[in-house]
Amino acid sequence: MLTVVPLHEGPSLNDIVAQVRAFADRIESGEYGEVDAVFAVMPRARDYPQLFGWGDVTGSNDPVIQLELCKLWLLTTMTVRR
Repeated sequence: MLTVVPLHEGPSLNDIVAQVRAFADRIESGEYGEVDAVFAVMPRARDYPQLFGWGDVTGSNDPVIQLELCKLWLLTTMTVRR
């Protein structure tokens, strides 16, 4: 007997508003543990992206530090051969 395995649960990945609401629900339910800060980057056509930060965005949570760490992680995972 074959079983259908869903690839994605929840709102459509194209429904940004519903995805953000679901993300907030997961934070509120403790799915990510204690959350001190959240950043969101919104691309804009032919312009700099817009950056939003909520919570404690000082010290090691400073956007410059966190976004550089994120960039390093992204580039490393894109280039590391497995």
